Amino acid sequence: MAATPNPTPRHYRVVVVGGGLAGLAAARLLHDHYHADADADADAHAHKAQVLLLEAAPTLGGRIQHVTGLAPWPVEIGPEFIHGTMNSSFKDIADQMGCEMRELPYPDRYYLGSERRMLSSDEVQEHEDIQRVHEYFQGIASEDPDAPDISMAEYLQRRGANDTITQLAESIYANDFGCSLKQLGVRECIQEAQNWIYGDTYLILDRPMSSVVDFIAKGLKVRLDWFVQHVEYGTHGVKLQSSDGRIVTADYVILAVPVSILQYGVPTFKPPLPKVKVEAIDSIGMNNCVKVLMAFSDRFWPEDMFDVVCTHCFLPEFWMTHYPTTFSHTDEQAALGKFVVVGFMTGEVAAAASKLPEAEVISKSLRQLDEIFGDLPKTVEDCEYSACCHGTKAISSFKELHLGPGKRHKVLTRDHLHIDVCGSAECARSRPASTWFQGGSVVNWEQESFVRGGYTYPSVNAHGARSILAAPLEKRVFFAGEATHPGVNPCMQAAIDTGRRAARQILSLEVLSRL
Repeated sequence: MAATPNPTPRHYRVVVVGGGLAGLAAARLLHDHYHADADADADAHAHKAQVLLLEAAPTLGGRIQHVTGLAPWPVEIGPEFIHGTMNSSFKDIADQMGCEMRELPYPDRYYLGSERRMLSSDEVQEHEDIQRVHEYFQGIASEDPDAPDISMAEYLQRRGANDTITQLAESIYANDFGCSLKQLGVRECIQEAQNWIYGDTYLILDRPMSSVVDFIAKGLKVRLDWFVQHVEYGTHGVKLQSSDGRIVTADYVILAVPVSILQYGVPTFKPPLPKVKVEAIDSIGMNNCVKVLMAFSDRFWPEDMFDVVCTHCFLPEFWMTHYPTTFSHTDEQAALGKFVVVGFMTGEVAAAASKLPEAEVISKSLRQLDEIFGDLPKTVEDCEYSACCHGTKAISSFKELHLGPGKRHKVLTRDHLHIDVCGSAECARSRPASTWFQGGSVVNWEQESFVRGGYTYPSVNAHGARSILAAPLEKRVFFAGEATHPGVNPCMQAAIDTGRRAARQILSLEVLSRL
């Protein structure tokens, strides 16, 4: 891992670029295949290095990361849920590990901000607009996939959706897809709906997501802090050069980096990427994703509550999860809180929030939770804080939490984010979130240098682009990652499946070359 150029490049059969789930899955399959070959014919294979995984960051996992010290368990700042129990390669791996999983409902509750009203399950079933928005999205699979593409905003307008349906669609579906209704493309939504084979269940593991990363990565040859700046490819093979001049060569390379990195123009290619592939890369949408992590000393929401989708609010969605104490954090200091609420924003909402100071983001989030769970006047007009509760204001210093080797994450504690609450029983009833708040942090994925966003979404006029991106170059350069999934699936199982697909493409070529 020394940052010095190597005069005699090491040659590998396959180099995988990107240590997220797609790259790990590709490297795992290839490593196991070549290792089995070597066991069968040691003399023929022992002399040749096989698979190398290069990761630009100091840790593996890509978007799978967590912080410790906020709660009595590691808090996920990236993916947190397994989407679906059927045909899921991620769940299969978790099952191999002996993980236990809990099933959670989504959406669990609805909060109508314009009415300041939380809906019960019975009210949801009887709410005509909520049922109508579900009908629109569930019925999208039956639409004509070859019709000219339009945005979901235009589609709903053509269907006569009112403002409430549109707002519900923004919070329930667009925010979950990772964009706004204006960005959400109908043709790729149809493609996603027709290819979704995983079920609607939300699951959480009994341990951090990083444990799955460690399980897949065990025994792989990995180089961290290895940022691939340039790729040269041709009939001779592939040469990779790092940002600090290091070089490795290979017969094949699998690029398993986020499409946002390719859109940024990294790595550069010689020869340049074909125009059709560049256009495909540029057409696939990937926005920012912001998570607001808030730790509390007491729970002020119903014990059976998991997730709330909100309309006309700062946070379109927030959830509360908890994990077994057997997987508690290992930091020496005690956790800031006993309970955690996670706010979730994507697309234009996340873009707007990312321009605000972190203290203001947390302040607005706490105010929303106070409004929902506190004993406040339930009127449409905005109500002012009482004399004993003046909200929050920033103080310059931050506390840091452990994120991984060489990485720390800043958090605003109660002391750093000044909260004027008197601590009385009346104050706790009216401002429970502000009263019990202990610390919080804003995770802005656009600021992560090697990710630059959340995940891809069904994009207007991007139909077919993912298959074009997935197509190999000169039978030497292969592409993986959720952006290359033909089913427009941005979830973890899609990343794994595309990594395995790219690996199998290489193995198929090797079989053909021996015939």
